[in-house]
Parts: sequence; structure tokens; C-alpha cells
Amino acid sequence: MFFEKNISELNEVAPELAEIIIKNKKGSGLEIVDSKTGIPSMKVDNILLHSLYDPEKEAKEWVAYHEEKINNASSIYVLGFGLGYHILELSRKTEKDIIIFEPRLDILKTAMESVSLTSALERIRIVTDDKIPAFDKNTAILQHKPSVNISREYFGQLLARMKRMKSREKISKGLKILVVSPVYGGSLPIAFYCSSTLRKMGHNVELIDNSRFADDLFFAKDITKNKLRYNRMIDNITAFLSEAVIARCETFKPDLVFALAQAPMTIDCIKKLRNNNIPTAYWFVEDFRLMDYWRNIAGYYDYLFTIQKGDFFEELERAGVKNYHYLPPAASPDVHKKVEMPDDERDYYGSDVSFVGAGYYNRRLLFKGLLDYDFKIWGTDWDMNSPLARCVQRAGERIDTDEMVKIFNATKININLHSSTYHNGINPFGDFINPRTFEISACGAIQLVDRRAELETLFEAGEEIVLFENLEDLKRKITYYLENPGERERIAEKARQRVLREHTYEHRMGEMLEYLADNGFMPASWEQEGEIVERLVEEAGRDSELGEYLSRFPARERIALSDVVKDIEESEGALTRSETLFLAMKEFIT
Repeated sequence: MFFEKNISELNEVAPELAEIIIKNKKGSGLEIVDSKTGIPSMKVDNILLHSLYDPEKEAKEWVAYHEEKINNASSIYVLGFGLGYHILELSRKTEKDIIIFEPRLDILKTAMESVSLTSALERIRIVTDDKIPAFDKNTAILQHKPSVNISREYFGQLLARMKRMKSREKISKGLKILVVSPVYGGSLPIAFYCSSTLRKMGHNVELIDNSRFADDLFFAKDITKNKLRYNRMIDNITAFLSEAVIARCETFKPDLVFALAQAPMTIDCIKKLRNNNIPTAYWFVEDFRLMDYWRNIAGYYDYLFTIQKGDFFEELERAGVKNYHYLPPAASPDVHKKVEMPDDERDYYGSDVSFVGAGYYNRRLLFKGLLDYDFKIWGTDWDMNSPLARCVQRAGERIDTDEMVKIFNATKININLHSSTYHNGINPFGDFINPRTFEISACGAIQLVDRRAELETLFEAGEEIVLFENLEDLKRKITYYLENPGERERIAEKARQRVLREHTYEHRMGEMLEYLADNGFMPASWEQEGEIVERLVEEAGRDSELGEYLSRFPARERIALSDVVKDIEESEGALTRSETLFLAMKEFIT
């Protein structure tokens, strides 16, 4: 008797859905049963959707339970329609937009046949597919748990997508991020670039600058030649710096701890952060083949970012690491840029050909073939007793970033040969791109770079960078571009524009945060009681008795034991085993 009136009302607001419901044939496993108050309830595959005592009272209690969320919401999403008792009560209590997700058309048809829904149908929207209308940070998500249990796959995917959308919303508001730098090394400046970039993006960022302890590490190296004693000293320094991270978290209360390669954080430190539900991310800007310490720590971080794919990803899979993502280095346009220099500075830093970097084995060998050029080498760890010594500037002193930028600007052709400790020249299997690749281009300078996997996905070879295959090819291209300054300038400018468009630290940090948002990131919760419901359900197992019981608290992000006990005391019927255990815990604790 209700069907015609309900369908007529639905046809006014959603004619396509009304037509689909009319044509639907109800499936098996669906049963209407009478409640003690005489109004219908329903079972689907032996799962009861509404109370057998009083479905309308249950609906009022459901709405009352969610009252705070409803009052604070801009709009409301309800997962599950059932026979619609909770929808009717909700529509009476609020004028806010209500969208109901229900994938089972046979349930909707049965509801239309069994209950008068006309007062609600005129102002609600029913979604039966996987499309999620855009919602803002104040959208409330209310679960009708029996319906969610019946269509777990559908609602599970829906909730995961909504969670990602909410996570993106939280990230866009601005996070509190604690950045942990290494003591020294190539990733130290990257820590500074990341920190400043994240601040510009609107996040509240604090940097733990561990470079102030570099002298302590060098002191440990100088004071003893005993490897065991040296390692104990380093372990003590690392433990101290790790404790400093924990201490800073207690006062700064970050949403995320972001560490750069070789940041001095012990496994115990990372475990403590995880145990306190503080998300951690690690950018391993290292060659995984050369620096294999990643094996000891990668699995402890919540998110791992790498500068290599392929073989490294296979290694990570074998090691059981899951949340990893490729994130190449970048440039900082505030630092790596075109600069004007007086003639004397340009003469000092300039040359036809230059290289900035450390004297790795492959560079020492290949660069001996460039001695007939006006060639300057800047950086440390070069053999001052070799023929290359006459090219090494300032006897191999360390070059700071400001000077490096001047060198890139003043040089006609910058060489970028990626490091290797065991190749005679170019590593034919090289699969990481160094920061210098992006920094030279950001300075509006041309570079000749050895061919690398992934490089041509980031730059267009011949148009934005120039690749070389071996020493002979390098020399030929040096000669060509020295003789064609217009071509040099054209390529250099195109490379600079590419970096500004796609390869700055703002791009990288944005990609990092997007990955976090898409992979379950939730900011750390501070000064809140209770445990995260979703985490408890996952740990118990969704299909376990305990997991199913805990799933009764979907409206709350966190629950404490007192919440569970209160729910048990207000429930009817015989105690389940889970409920008995919770009551026993309450007695034991008090």
C-alpha cells in the first residue's frame, strides 16, 4: 500500500532511480519480519537491519547518538538505507542536506513497499553507485552499521575514498610538521629546502637542524681508530639526538615527523613515534645499492620516499615494505637561480667546462680525458697527486651552495657525471637522478649529463638537457656546444622553464602530501582520550567477534573503555563474550 505513494514522490526528485527500482527484482536472502511493536523489520542474509523490539525507538537513539556530529555538520552522508526508519527520524531532526548511499536496489524496493517514506523522499538524495558528491570538511559521515555489514566491499571502498578526501582536506588546512635533518651530507641542504617550502605552502614547520652536531661526529672519528669504540660513540650520539626528537614532539605536537636520509633516529625512536600514533615519513635520497642501511629502518616508517624505482621497489617488496613512493630530488628557485656577478667574480668562478662535486672513482678516471679543455673542478675528495690536481680549485675545499650557484651561472658547460665507486666512467645501470640535475637547470645553465634511467621522463633529451654516452661522446658534445653559444642558451632556458614548471621542492612536497592523503594518512592526535576505532577494528580483524563488536562505534573516531561499558549498560539482551570481557576489564581497572 505504500509503494505507489513512495515511488510517486521519488519520481518527482529522482525519476531515473524510481524507474530502476520499479523494474528491480528482489533477490533471495531478504525477509520481512514483524517487530514487537507491530511495524516491520528486515533481515538480509540473516543479518537483522532493525530492532525486533521497536525499530522507531532504535532510530531515535541512533539520531541522538549522532546529535553532535549532525549539529556541527554542513551536510550529512548516511551509509545504508535499510527500511528507512533512521532516515525518517534524521529528516525530522535537521534541515541539512542528507545523502544516503545504498547499493542494493532490492533493499530500496522493499523499503518502498513496507514503510511510508514520503516525508523524507522529497528532501533526501539516494546514491546507488560509487560516485561521491563533493563534500567539505564539515560533512558528517553516519553509518547504519547493519547495512554496512551487508555490503562490506561497497561501503569499505566508499569509506576509504571518503577518508582520503577528508585527509586531503586536513592536509590542505595546514599541518604541523617536524622535519629532522641529518648531521651532514647531501641530504642536509634538502632538509632546509623542504622545511622552507612546506612553510610557504602554509604548514607550521619546525626543523631539527642536526648539523650543529657535525663536529661531534668528526671528533669521534678523529679520537679513536678502534672501530668498535667509534661505533659505540656514534650510537650514543644517535641515541641522544633521537631522544631530542621525542622530546620535541612532546612540546611541538606535530601531525607528521618527516626525516631526511641519514637523520639520526634510532629504531626505538621510530617505534615510540608509531606507538604514540605519530605518522612518520622518510625521504631516502640515497643510492640503495651503495647505502644499504635502508634495510634496517625502512619497515619502521609509515611512508618511505625513494629516488629509485625498478630494482629498489622489488627489494622493498621482498622486505615487506608497503607504503613507498618514487620522489626524485628537485631545485629550490629561491636558491638555484640566475645571478648577476661582477666581471672579476665571473672570471673567478667561470670556465669553459666545470664540475662541482666529490671525487668519486668514476669521475677521477673519466675526467682525466678532459685535461685539454679550460676545465675547473670544485669540491672535495680529489687526488691532489694526480694530473687532475691542476684542475681542482682551492685544493679541494668544500664549496657552499651560494658559490655552487655562481659556478653554474658562470660556466659555459656544466658536466654532471653521477657518482659510482666501481665503474670506470658511466654507470650503465644508473637509476637515480642527483639533485645537481635540477639545480643546474634551475640556474639557467646547460649541462651535459650521463644517461640515466628515468631521466628522460623528467627532461626532454636534446631540448632541455644533453646526454652523453662515454668520454668520446662527451668531448664531441663539449666542442659542439662551446662553438654554438646560441644553442647552449636555448637549451638552458628550456630546462629552466621545465624545472620551474614541474621540478621544484614545492612540486615534490605537494606530491609527498598527496601520497600521504591517498594512503591512509591521519594527523597525530594529541591530548585526546581513547583509542582510534578504525585502528582497533583492523588490529582485531574485521571479521572477528571483537572486530564486529568494535564496529558498532563508527560515529566516534576514538573510544575509551568507559564508552564501551556505557554502551553495554544501555543495551538489551544477553551479554556477548566480548561484552563480558569488557565489563571484567572495567572491574579489574577500577
